Amino acid sequence: MTLLEPFASTGWWPAVRTVGRLLADWERLDEAVELLRPHADTGHREAACEFARVLARQGDIDQVLALLGARTADSCLAEVLVEVTVGHGRDGEIAALLPPVGVGATVPFEPWVTDAWDTVPLHATLLERQGRVDEAAVLLRKYVSVDGMVFAGHAGQLAALLARHGREAELRACLTEDGAEYARTALARLLEEGGRIEEAVALLRQYSRGEPHAVFELAELLARHGRHDEAIEILGRAAETVGGDSDWIIHLLCRIFVEADRADEALAYLDDHFARHGGHPDEHACARAQVIRLCGLPETADVEPSPQTVPAKDRVSFGTLGDVVAEAERLVHQGEPEKAIAHLRDRLDGTRRLRIEDL
Repeated sequence: MTLLEPFASTGWWPAVRTVGRLLADWERLDEAVELLRPHADTGHREAACEFARVLARQGDIDQVLALLGARTADSCLAEVLVEVTVGHGRDGEIAALLPPVGVGATVPFEPWVTDAWDTVPLHATLLERQGRVDEAAVLLRKYVSVDGMVFAGHAGQLAALLARHGREAELRACLTEDGAEYARTALARLLEEGGRIEEAVALLRQYSRGEPHAVFELAELLARHGRHDEAIEILGRAAETVGGDSDWIIHLLCRIFVEADRADEALAYLDDHFARHGGHPDEHACARAQVIRLCGLPETADVEPSPQTVPAKDRVSFGTLGDVVAEAERLVHQGEPEKAIAHLRDRLDGTRRLRIEDL
């Protein structure tokens, strides 16, 4: 924190925010309040959010309401108000402070400048917190689809609500409605938590033939229960058939290889995949590096693909940056952040010069 204090003293908000969060994490709440209050008093919206969180940790909900209650037309501040007041028995009061239910923002990408932003999730959250689960479900279901547009957030919140309260029949009914993928995910998790593993597997397998996300969920489920071979098989097929970017499938596949103590197969798979499908050498090297990290091996382990497949300039670029970042992280973990900063400044300047020379 010593490194940040000179920057925070200038009022530079990113530094102030970071120092405030560190103080809060260390339970030095009075100091965090002293630091953040002047910024919040200016009306700075992010400062108001951070200040409200600290006040809530002190249990001063009255001050939170005074700070945010009159500014709930700002969606960011309203969300923080709902978030930090959980468990304080003020939900009815807070609901009355929120704008009435609306769907979508009237000003695209700027929901905080209008009172017509989407308040459905917050009202539903407050209803559930008051034990009014039926009303919360009705509200969310009503606004899952509006004028032909499906609101993914509403669908996901509805599915999670039904799962939390064990409403399996209602979740199954949602499988044939808009937002069915969220109901599927929530139902599979509910079945798994109830020890009904085969039912959860059957549910996800039913959708996995044409839905990559269902494949991903099924593989994770199988891996959680030690069925790594099955997970690897379905992910291997999906990585070859999913359209567009399959990196997210491959990442999970490699993770499961490692969990099954088959890291060599993960690396071999990556080499084969990039050989057949192409891709930037740095992406290949980063994928191999991720496998090495998952194995818990030293940062100095060989993570790059065969040199014959990587142009010299690209190998220098990846190796230099990777080594620099790894050494900086090591210094920070050893409690030497000043050395880490000096290392980054020195080595990254050198890397920049090297890249220019290689162009």
